[in-house]
Amino acid sequence: MNSIKYILTAIFLLLSFSYSYSQTSYGFNDGLNNARTSGKKVLLEIFTDSDNWSKKMDSEVFTSPKVQSSLSDFVFVKLNPESSGKYSFGKKEYSGTELAKFFGATGYPTFAVLNSEGSEIKFKYNGEEVTNISGFIGADDFAEMLNFFSQNKYKDTDLSTVFQN
Repeated sequence: MNSIKYILTAIFLLLSFSYSYSQTSYGFNDGLNNARTSGKKVLLEIFTDSDNWSKKMDSEVFTSPKVQSSLSDFVFVKLNPESSGKYSFGKKEYSGTELAKFFGATGYPTFAVLNSEGSEIKFKYNGEEVTNISGFIGADDFAEMLNFFSQNKYKDTDLSTVFQN
């Protein structure tokens, strides 16, 4: 009987631990509204269900406790340009594809960071001013990138200097 209690307690603790590290993602419109009310920056991921690199980000990076901890400083918004529906942004309506193009997505996944009011944050990467970064980024570098934005380092530091690899 005691062993059943221990097993149930262990399962409960594991579920509680994994829940504490789960990060809620929002749809585009809901995420921007949440950012406005919370005052948090937005991490926008533009992805597709069919893209293997997007799937790898989900399975290897967003599950990392280090990334989960860093994501808590953001409202995490996922945008699938292949989905139907309309999105409001900057007093205009966009399809998912149009919105992905607006944010400069040329491949998947693409990441952009917005301030809490919804405007894109510009930053330097390899000496050039950009508003997004595309492709797979490992968990350690991704956590560093999130900290780069949450600590406002983008104002005076080139993102390429913070990546470990």
